[in-house]
Amino acid sequence: MKLKSVAAAVTLLAASSLASAITSADLGSYTVTYDETTSFGFLAGSFTAGGGAVGFHWSFSPDVQVTSAGGSAESAIFAMPDFTISVNPGYVLSGGLTGKVGNVFYVEVAGANTSITAAASVTVDGGPTMVLPPTLLTKVTTSPNSGYFADMATAPLGNFSTFSVSAASLTLAAGGAGFALIGPKPRTTQRRRRQR
Repeated sequence: MKLKSVAAAVTLLAASSLASAITSADLGSYTVTYDETTSFGFLAGSFTAGGGAVGFHWSFSPDVQVTSAGGSAESAIFAMPDFTISVNPGYVLSGGLTGKVGNVFYVEVAGANTSITAAASVTVDGGPTMVLPPTLLTKVTTSPNSGYFADMATAPLGNFSTFSVSAASLTLAAGGAGFALIGPKPRTTQRRRRQR
């Protein structure tokens, strides 16, 4: 029997959609079943870390952002896909389940401010659904006017066969006297110079 722990690096959010298309991805020791019609759309990748930990992360939508200029308070709620992690035959899922939010950047100018609040419901092995309290995420400042949000939570589960997340969302908020932006890190494009 092989023993694996799961670190579900559920990286970022998605705008919800009314339609649903359930998809399953076999990731070796476990399978993830999820709704692919959200803005995430698909699993962007999986990984193996030290100590036998395994995990996955979602694709990221550039549409997930909020902007405020001149004092208007703006906010939007972005729903993450519902998903279930199920153990594959011959494996045991064990240890802590880790959820991580990253890649959300902010800009705050002239007294503006930004925030992210996370919420979700979880179910372990078909037991009762637990509604997690909304949690304000932590800002990491990288310059006087900008930075990013990064938070991680670990639930010690012991051995488990299934773990489901539903009604997960992130609320992005921006406001204050100046200019505020919260969303994905802008992509930089590099141009190659032609050599003559």
